[in-house]
Amino acid sequence: MHTMLVIGHPGHEIRCHGWMSRCRPIVQVLTSGGGASRTGRIESTRRTVQEAGAACGRLFGSYSDHEVYAFMLAGEAGGLADWAEALAIEIVGHRPTTLVTDMVEGYNTSHDLLAYLVDAAVAKAARLAGVRTRVLCQPLVGRPDQAWQGRRKPSELLALDEATYAAKLSAAGAYPELKAEVEQALRETGPEAFRTEAFYDAPSGESLLTTLPDPTPYYETFGEQQVRRGKYNHVIRHKEHLIPLARDVRRRMGLD
Repeated sequence: MHTMLVIGHPGHEIRCHGWMSRCRPIVQVLTSGGGASRTGRIESTRRTVQEAGAACGRLFGSYSDHEVYAFMLAGEAGGLADWAEALAIEIVGHRPTTLVTDMVEGYNTSHDLLAYLVDAAVAKAARLAGVRTRVLCQPLVGRPDQAWQGRRKPSELLALDEATYAAKLSAAGAYPELKAEVEQALRETGPEAFRTEAFYDAPSGESLLTTLPDPTPYYETFGEQQVRRGKYNHVIRHKEHLIPLARDVRRRMGLD
């Protein structure tokens, strides 16, 4: 157990199922999933993790999506700082040589927020106990080897053999709450795109907070559409909400 997987939503483990099966990391999950429906899917991820031979960590579905969205809109850093501190303690205790997490893509606010929390936790673990962990991130949108529309280059590639690839497709097909998302991903990129898993060196500090693949993140454009339709009351924005929140988390952790 010298690896750790830290993801924002249940289901992200499917993207790196081959790596998870090979390395058998300890898996931590920020939210229970479910989105606006309020119905979580953490138990499906628990099953997927265990069947792959990995282990569920202490931080497994800690918050609902609604709680995390409320933190972001209100700028409430306390609970998130507590979570990042707890993750730092987990890192100190397990001393993973490699940690895989979500990539900042400007697609989903919780994905990007998770990357910011992981960066803070890794920095705190280094300060507390000198733990040095390599942080790799995986894209959650599009082809795994074409992050940021191909503008980022993978640091590590894992080509899956037939048995491992078949197990990955089987795990994706057996995840009922992700049926529509899995079918869409396979239709848009083709199943062969997921035979190779790609991992990228994660930036850290200020460059992580301020760099996005596009000037206006997709989640702002989508949020504006949802507000016009009456489905959302507010739009979560990168500069207004996420950056100040992430910086406040770091201040509360004694990092900046």
